[in-house]
Amino acid sequence: MNSVRIAVVGVGALGQHHARILSTMPGVVLTGVVDSRETQGREIAARFGTQWHATSDSLIDHVDGVVVAVPTVAHDAVARPFLERGKAVLIEKPLAHDYETALRMHRLAQFRRALLQVGHVERFNPAFELLREKIGKPLYVRCQRVSPYTFRSTDIGVIHDLMIHDIDLALSLTGSTVETVDAFGAVTFGPHEDLAMARLRMANGTVVDLTASRMNPSAERTIQVWSDTGFVSADLQTRKVTSWAPCAAMAANPGMIRDIVAATPNPLTLKDEVFSKWITNEQLQASSADALTAELQDFVSSIREQRRPRVSGEDAVAAMEVADRVLAGMTSWSWQTGSLQGDRRFVA
Repeated sequence: MNSVRIAVVGVGALGQHHARILSTMPGVVLTGVVDSRETQGREIAARFGTQWHATSDSLIDHVDGVVVAVPTVAHDAVARPFLERGKAVLIEKPLAHDYETALRMHRLAQFRRALLQVGHVERFNPAFELLREKIGKPLYVRCQRVSPYTFRSTDIGVIHDLMIHDIDLALSLTGSTVETVDAFGAVTFGPHEDLAMARLRMANGTVVDLTASRMNPSAERTIQVWSDTGFVSADLQTRKVTSWAPCAAMAANPGMIRDIVAATPNPLTLKDEVFSKWITNEQLQASSADALTAELQDFVSSIREQRRPRVSGEDAVAAMEVADRVLAGMTSWSWQTGSLQGDRRFVA
């Protein structure tokens, strides 16, 4: 294949960065940008050396792929004509505003044999990639993703706006399905939920706790994993990764701790040795590589090699299904009143 021709539909706060990166990517031609706002569209097109289009109709037959970065409620309408023509589509997360629509889009892509990738960009975060290398079999996962209210993405709630990232990460890490969901949340600015907490119990036994809020005074994106080989924590913003694991002798023979205590005249002195002698610590700084660039490179490579992208439509549908179950769990529990309407556990 010659140069891969890609257009971007929606060049607002995030879409313009897709256009910027694609315009400088080797082997890629930014064929055009589409935005209903003429001033915005023309400005971005001029900045990155391409043409502005008011609609995508005239572009469909002149591209190999498209990036869809419009509001979530418009994902289906914008992506559908491209999928029907068999074009590769990268859609910003979440795939759709509800599970049924997401599933319909995924099935259309399958039927038309169109590549469908979804922008769960945290999969490309070097801190997450490093954490994944360091863990064994996950036993317990805890994710926290909180931020101030940005007054963007107000067409969806915090579950589809923020928590969806960590749902995808949890599904990817555990490689398992969700058996049960416990959830509750709150509406502040509205009209959708602005705070949500959920506990997922996976089919393989892993427990996952998720917290998402866009009502926090500061931003935080962290993931912690307790696995059969130790504990690893990653700050997805600073990209610092910390791991704690038993030393080789302790890992080989966990029961030796009893012998150590028995052989120590004053066992209280052992507390000063635990995190230096018996449990090892590693502080790592993940790469500063741009995750959005890596995501777009994966999209382009998937088009060239005609392979499945790292985050496929199937992956996105799985995350959407869990997100909808979290929402369903929230409807039976009121944070503000403390009332419980039936069993708030939503079981598959």
